[in-house]
Amino acid sequence: MNERSERFLGELHDCYFGTDPRVNADLAARLNQKNVIVAGAGRGVGRACAELLSYGKLKSLSITALEQDELDETAEICKRNDPNLRIKTGAFDVQVPAAVKQFLEDVDREFDGIDVVLMNAGRPPQWLPTAEGDPEIWWDTVGVSLRGAYNFSRYALPIMQRKRDGRIIFTSSAGAHANQGIGSYIAAKLAMIRLAEIIHVENFRDHNIKAFAIHPGAIATRFYHDFKDKAEGRTKERSYIVEGAEGEDKSAEVAVKFLESGTFDTPYMAAGMVSVLSGGQLDFMSGRYVDCSTKIEEYLEQQDSIIKEDLYRIRLNAGSGRMIPFLDF
Repeated sequence: MNERSERFLGELHDCYFGTDPRVNADLAARLNQKNVIVAGAGRGVGRACAELLSYGKLKSLSITALEQDELDETAEICKRNDPNLRIKTGAFDVQVPAAVKQFLEDVDREFDGIDVVLMNAGRPPQWLPTAEGDPEIWWDTVGVSLRGAYNFSRYALPIMQRKRDGRIIFTSSAGAHANQGIGSYIAAKLAMIRLAEIIHVENFRDHNIKAFAIHPGAIATRFYHDFKDKAEGRTKERSYIVEGAEGEDKSAEVAVKFLESGTFDTPYMAAGMVSVLSGGQLDFMSGRYVDCSTKIEEYLEQQDSIIKEDLYRIRLNAGSGRMIPFLDF
């Protein structure tokens, strides 16, 4: 096994010149005049992605989240980077198909097309085994990620098909490859990787539409701080913690204990990779899992083997080293 295959994740913790459009003029130029949508842009990874993308002289940037005031803050940051940037905001739940459909149709009508969709919206799971916890929270965790990914794909794809071009990016996670304690999160993030592959197979050949599922890194966003506040007895107005829900106290304690033992990355690490994927530099990774903590040069060096050996996909090992083959049509 080579050094890379022995590592589960890359070694980055932040963006760098190759993924930073603030300093990399060639990368910024790849983003020029694109219509970009970022769902889950109110804070954290989504806000960082919107911020870096705004250095690319986009044609438009459309951002969504649950809270309008957070979207307004993100829009203000992006406007400072590019005063001429046309920004559209929408506060709604990504699980509601009608809301997603209306927003995307409005974007298409106002800006004449959609070039990139980043579906970053998510919510933290309960850190509990399957035999414990609150069923509503379990399904809500799955729903925000997976229903959101489907809804944005369902209504962006016809627009992209009309233009015969486009890129869809899902914020998945290395957590997709775990196997205990956060079942709802694992199931949702794993499904997003497969959905990216499905969209690639259905759309790349005839419509030139690419799809990617990324691991954004371990980032101390509200995902972490809500658990920490709960474990330390603090409450706040906006929190993913559902007071009184079964298992919330135990879940917070387990989550904080686990997360505090790791090394956190900056949200700009993911934002840098999203900028690269949006600009088309790694289109050969379409339909695949992309680790944002890996340098793009590593992927470029592996391009031939990635394609030949069909790497960075989810496959069933059927025994004796035999893998279920990739179905392409």
